[in-house]
Amino acid sequence: MEATESIGGKGQHKDPGQPTTNSKKDKVRKGDRKKKGKTEDEIEETKLTEEMQTLSLADLEAIKHKEKDKEKKDKGQGISSILEETKIDEEILNSLSEEERRGESDIRVAIIGNVDSGKSTLVGVLSKGELDDGRGSARLKVFNFTHEADNGRTSSIGQEIMGFDEENKWVEPERVTATKNQSWGYIAEKSKKLITFIDLCGHEKYLKTTMFGLVGLMPDYCLIVIGANMGITRMTREHLVIALALRIPIFVAITKVDIAPEEVYEKTIKKLQTILESKSAGKNPVFVKEDDADLDMYATEITKGVVCPIFSISSVTGKGVPELKSFTSKLHSRIYLTGKFKPPSAPVEFMIDGFYMVTGVGAVIAGTLTAGTVKKGDRVLLGPDKTGAFMQVIVRGIHYKRVEVDEVVSGQVCCFNIKPVGKKEQIKRNLFRKGMVLVGEDLNPESIWEFTAEIVILHNPTTIKSNYQAVIHCGVIRQAAKIVSISKEHLRMGDKGYVHFKFMYRPEFIKEGSAIMMREGRTKGLGQVCTVVRPSEMLKKKA
Repeated sequence: MEATESIGGKGQHKDPGQPTTNSKKDKVRKGDRKKKGKTEDEIEETKLTEEMQTLSLADLEAIKHKEKDKEKKDKGQGISSILEETKIDEEILNSLSEEERRGESDIRVAIIGNVDSGKSTLVGVLSKGELDDGRGSARLKVFNFTHEADNGRTSSIGQEIMGFDEENKWVEPERVTATKNQSWGYIAEKSKKLITFIDLCGHEKYLKTTMFGLVGLMPDYCLIVIGANMGITRMTREHLVIALALRIPIFVAITKVDIAPEEVYEKTIKKLQTILESKSAGKNPVFVKEDDADLDMYATEITKGVVCPIFSISSVTGKGVPELKSFTSKLHSRIYLTGKFKPPSAPVEFMIDGFYMVTGVGAVIAGTLTAGTVKKGDRVLLGPDKTGAFMQVIVRGIHYKRVEVDEVVSGQVCCFNIKPVGKKEQIKRNLFRKGMVLVGEDLNPESIWEFTAEIVILHNPTTIKSNYQAVIHCGVIRQAAKIVSISKEHLRMGDKGYVHFKFMYRPEFIKEGSAIMMREGRTKGLGQVCTVVRPSEMLKKKA
């Protein structure tokens, strides 16, 4: 019989025929828990508190050294750069025309939370405008694959859009059953503001996909979905810590309130409030009421990272859905507040998160334009490939929200149809991999094998030393790297230090100042790239 999890981490049922004997290790673990008088749920909650306290301490350390760091002009010397957002120069921002600020009209909201909490169903209800029938009819409209519909679980990154016109009224899709090509084009044409929902996986085995979505797709906000009948599970906590670590403003939807027992619902609310109000999280939870008149204020305050609106939702009865939809329509763009985006006048940088070989069209790449402006006919560089080389390509066509356009600017998520400039060169599917970018020729991109980053360890059950290997998430990069050296003898949870990494398999396009996340099992670390070892320096090392 399958083990089932309920509130408090209990509710595991055993097969009557299953042996009841435990290993010595299990007995010791159970004995320890009994002595301490803690349940599994309490142990997990302690871990969450420790991780968030680590984040809080890192912030205090950053503030403490902020003034000192201003005096240090050399790259990589500033300790306060870690976990800190950098704003684009206000003069540059004010000089941009309305046309150049088109990227601000597209707001990305990542949907995270535990498996079976109702994330995809909520996305379907919000984007399609039809309530669920209680058996998953709404989520069927947003799943990417048949196997997802069969088992009811998201295993890939899904995206849906919701549009609002100049009067901030919801743009209703022409037909609920229309394909994305049909409905997205109509919504994009009629809308002044677009909300892109990034539906991420909730199951633990797809955590790397969820991490890629949170780091690589650069959401403006995170909507944490919690099933009222399930409570706050371990994966809910895991997603919450990652969102807090990445400094993404959060708001919460407590779903399935129509079927949740009152005592379970109250327990979930109380636990959530305790977590958010803790010093480490530093949030002010606000429970949104029906026809709440303060939604505009919440939408402004959430950008500052203080307020955390909480919505009680039923995707079947529609409770709370109008308030949640109205709130998302009032959200403000954060693309020029995070330091991840540059103005349209900057050299082109396009982070690739998807690639396709379309019959009769050729190579199509999808992703986010983080800097510059791209027009049809522009020549750009695609790479790095497995050898670290960049290929010169020409942009033959551009699609924004599945609509053909002539140009796109920084902040927009789009697709490019590309072909090689050289007649003898070919673009094949096996050329593409995660971590590739499209950049302007004037950027003179380099492929990097080694870099040094300042890292703070959020959670680690063991000790980190040289030769330790972990997966590095940096933008669209997702690759294992080995620790060559550390500024300290070792690192444990809460420690901070300078770590020299070397990618295991291939070089990447990584720049100084880039934020990174390190992950290996349940070990998590957050940091910022201080220096990179350029190819010329690598040659000197070998010599």
